[in-house]
Amino acid sequence: MSSGMPNNPYSSGPQQNAPMSGMGPTVPNYLVQSILVTICCCIPFGIVAIVYAAQVNSKVAMGDFDGARTSSDNAKKWCWIALITGIVVNILATVIQFLLIGAGAVQQQGVNGM
Repeated sequence: MSSGMPNNPYSSGPQQNAPMSGMGPTVPNYLVQSILVTICCCIPFGIVAIVYAAQVNSKVAMGDFDGARTSSDNAKKWCWIALITGIVVNILATVIQFLLIGAGAVQQQGVNGM
């Protein structure tokens, strides 16, 4: 042994093969974003994002970093889907409202013109 330290798995020194508690890859969970898009944009897709976001921390705690990364990626994907869907639906609703207001104004002019 060139390091002069015995290779004892019960020693208090750092070990090469075992991850230390709290140390590991950090995986974003997107929980805040999921909640915001659920409240502000699109409830059904936001709920899917929340479910995936809630899985991330528990998978990291179990050491399943690949599963945590997959859940994180899915949460991010569903956040974007919910955001884009919410924006498109709101734009369409606004356009339809303006069209209906315009149609009502035209109809009102026709009634007043008689």
